[in-house]
Amino acid sequence: MRSKSSAPKASLDAPAASNARSRGTLTRQEIAHAVYSAYPGFSRSEAKTFVDAVLEEIVSTLVGGEDVKLRGFGNFAVRQKGERPGRNPKTGVSAPISARRVVTFKASEVLKTEESEE
Repeated sequence: MRSKSSAPKASLDAPAASNARSRGTLTRQEIAHAVYSAYPGFSRSEAKTFVDAVLEEIVSTLVGGEDVKLRGFGNFAVRQKGERPGRNPKTGVSAPISARRVVTFKASEVLKTEESEE
């Protein structure tokens, strides 16, 4: 049984959620269940293995510094952020924020259109 999440609840005018999941955050388990439901030839463990393999491929590609493009969904890209000045909001003391790589996501026009219709 799924534990309660602190994710925001769906509003009354939001589209109905499938019976298999709550509104808010989508989990790997829920994606695997959707694959299992959509493809009767897959067992539950095969669906989970499939989802894990796809996500692992996306992660390893991003870690390698390459972009991931999923037509009809969007693009994931790795971006280098330089060091910048920051401050501790509690104390107000200035501190540098170190340089790092971050993953960005840009939704495709298809996804933007789908989202705006709901």
